[in-house]
Amino acid sequence: MVVKDRRLEHWVVGVAMAIAVAGCEPATGTIGPVASPTQVPAVGTGSPPPGPTADAATDTLLPSDTATPVVPCLDGQPGRLANPSFENQRIKATLFFSGQARDGTVWYNCYAAPNLGLYTVNPADQRHLQWSVTSGNRDFALDQMVEAGLNVVSMSSWGEDSLPCTTGWPLVAPMQTAPGSHDQLFAAAVGQPLLVMPFIESRNDWAFRDEFPRAADGRVAPGTVTQINNLVTRYLLNPDHPEWADQWVQVCDQNLEPRYAVTIIHASSDCLGPADHAAFAAGFDLVAQEVYAATGVKVGFFIDPLPPGSNAPGVFKPSPEGTGPLLAATGSVIGVQAFIPEIWMPGATDGAQLLAYKRDFSQRWSVSGLTFLMDISPGYDASVVFPGSIQYGFTAEWRNELASMIADYGQDGLVYNSWNGYTEGMAGVPTLEYGDTCYRWLQTLCAAVDAR
Repeated sequence: MVVKDRRLEHWVVGVAMAIAVAGCEPATGTIGPVASPTQVPAVGTGSPPPGPTADAATDTLLPSDTATPVVPCLDGQPGRLANPSFENQRIKATLFFSGQARDGTVWYNCYAAPNLGLYTVNPADQRHLQWSVTSGNRDFALDQMVEAGLNVVSMSSWGEDSLPCTTGWPLVAPMQTAPGSHDQLFAAAVGQPLLVMPFIESRNDWAFRDEFPRAADGRVAPGTVTQINNLVTRYLLNPDHPEWADQWVQVCDQNLEPRYAVTIIHASSDCLGPADHAAFAAGFDLVAQEVYAATGVKVGFFIDPLPPGSNAPGVFKPSPEGTGPLLAATGSVIGVQAFIPEIWMPGATDGAQLLAYKRDFSQRWSVSGLTFLMDISPGYDASVVFPGSIQYGFTAEWRNELASMIADYGQDGLVYNSWNGYTEGMAGVPTLEYGDTCYRWLQTLCAAVDAR
């Protein structure tokens, strides 16, 4: 997430060829090199399924006989849900950190230092902190999401299930958001009117921008590919739990074909120049092709585009005008799922400036040709974990302005950041500090999306 990163500080053959020869050397001061194959084992070794076929005119992926079965996009609209019983629905998502609170207990084999003292909001019902204790607590959390009007859980993910305790979630996730907690989320979602969409986070030793579109050794975004392959193996190709596959979000892409959706946080690149829009866009098709070759599954992407001219990291940062149409022309990029982009505004001193920045960002991406999920949050307060960091929101004026952005730019759906981000003041659940104000606000916004 934004502060965690601060904390750590196809269609044109020529473009594909340019990416193939342009390796990425991490910029000075960035996080260390991408893990080697011995550190992050690739998934799907042995005899892989037949690779994807390609249409020479569009270079989009075509399903082979071994591809995971998909359902048709019935209404002919990109960006709508394609799962059975969810067809044609707009996405109403929330970013969610599964797992027990970091309360000193150990539920997933790794110790994570307690952080309860860093909360700036606290859930009114302690069951929200006791995810791992009983299946009833997990059902309670998902029931509240359903009652709020949500239909997608954007599942915060910090790396492969093979990572040691010295990296990933134990160091930086705000909850005990281990792969085991992801298993519990998929299990709890079975039978619920909720789908799950993996949300790939930056972590202490890996960031998307350090390896996209290709790493220094020429491999296509190896850490990104192995994380997606690992998730696909665990939740779409798991013979012990075939029912979990039904819970992964399928979304209609720009070509009206269903894809299993994944979100990438902090979408920028230190491997490209500031104006390499085409190479950036083409890189996502390369990643999707790598995943398909290893697993036979077609994935698509929502991205959190870091704004150009902002405090956000990355030499290349995508713009709605320069990069948006190229992203929309890919086979793999579905849309935009931003994470509080206003946090990157340089020189912001008050909420009015941040609201104007957020409205400009949202308006421009909403007409870029991509599906646009309007990002909303109750505000931001990480003053305990990051003393001196900017605080904003939590007022009726803030909520009213974001509600007007839902009316103006929420034609495709919304994402609420976040359900249980207690250390950053971002919570959808009723809290001790604000009662059920934010929860009821979220219900109203979800109803507004449904009424479009």
